[in-house]
Amino acid sequence: MLKLGILASTKATDMQAIIDAINSKKLNAVISVVISNKKDAYALERAKKHNIRAVFIDSKGKEREQYDKEVARARKESNTIKKLLKSWIKIK
Repeated sequence: MLKLGILASTKATDMQAIIDAINSKKLNAVISVVISNKKDAYALERAKKHNIRAVFIDSKGKEREQYDKEVARARKESNTIKKLLKSWIKIK
């Protein structure tokens, strides 16, 4: 089974297609975490609706290296093997 971590900044409509494929057994995977750098990203709400761990990590005022470490830590805590970038944006 593939353990996915999804990084998203928007509505994550593509993520919904992945969730649907998992639920219909077309994809042998689980989404362990959804991470966003935007607190109001619908991707986080979509994750919560499907009982997927949703994590907001604010990038404002952080050096890129520090921010990347926080994202990596959240992925590690969720035991993800692969990451998917869905409309991922990081603006300082």
